[in-house]
Amino acid sequence: MKTIIGLIFLDLIISLGYAQSDLQEHQWKAKLKAIDDAGNPVAGAKIQIGYDMTTNVIVGLTDTNGMFSASHTGRSVDLEFHAEKSGYYPFSMQYHMGFYYKFDKWNPTLTILLRKVENPVPMYAKEQEMKFPKLDEPIGFDLLAGDWVTPYGKGFHTDMLFKAHREIKNDREFSADLKVTFPMQGDGIMVAPQEAVDGSEFKTSRTAAETGYEPELDLHYSNTNQLLSVFGYFIRVRTILDDNGNVKSALYGKIRGDFRFYAGTIAPTAGMGFDYYLNPAPNDRNVEFNPKRNLVKDLKPLEEVKEP
Repeated sequence: MKTIIGLIFLDLIISLGYAQSDLQEHQWKAKLKAIDDAGNPVAGAKIQIGYDMTTNVIVGLTDTNGMFSASHTGRSVDLEFHAEKSGYYPFSMQYHMGFYYKFDKWNPTLTILLRKVENPVPMYAKEQEMKFPKLDEPIGFDLLAGDWVTPYGKGFHTDMLFKAHREIKNDREFSADLKVTFPMQGDGIMVAPQEAVDGSEFKTSRTAAETGYEPELDLHYSNTNQLLSVFGYFIRVRTILDDNGNVKSALYGKIRGDFRFYAGTIAPTAGMGFDYYLNPAPNDRNVEFNPKRNLVKDLKPLEEVKEP
């Protein structure tokens, strides 16, 4: 199983004056335990362990306790693990053992989280990249259409407003602000909690939060200011409130990762990007997406969302 990451490590070794044949041979032993969301062992999961940065691979199945062990003597430097089973989301991870033998690093015991495929649903999902039609003016965006609202795009309903401001001194010094607002009462955004699912194809919560949404988000970017990375956001749009101000109906979704702001230091305008998912069923907070049933039509290859 030849991997891009493995080839990168091989290039690094060569650039440091090493050849793979120069590395000393040592035995590594890897113990893996596959568990599900509830911490229960997953038996019969197919495990693949790639090693020696070549096509070498060890393949097997986890036992009734979810365990799988493998070993090999060679010049491995790093290992790659992949696990899959029908009814679960695949898991992949890279493990770097180091150029010099250390017992604890070369004898890892690792846990693999195979999250169950529970209830993936059709959603509006898109990896959005766009230029701002105008700066210093709020521009509406339609999540169902996946575009700016008219007259700047083919959208008709303003789910979110984006206002961009920038101050460019030169191509290395800039200051920029992005303000995200939700015009309908009850709509909003909130930071999603970090999920301990590194390696899983399905990385987010299954359910959007019910409360805690704020009507605006202010982000500041510059060449000297790096935003704190967030795991993602939950969003609530098209909210209808009852006479007491309680949510009667709303659409829920998620944004994967951060908003990306492109100041455009040598461009005539700025741009932005974000990856979003929106469940079209009113009051359904399920955000487990079925990538085979995307409701946004005519997506370009780079706009397609392949992760659930």
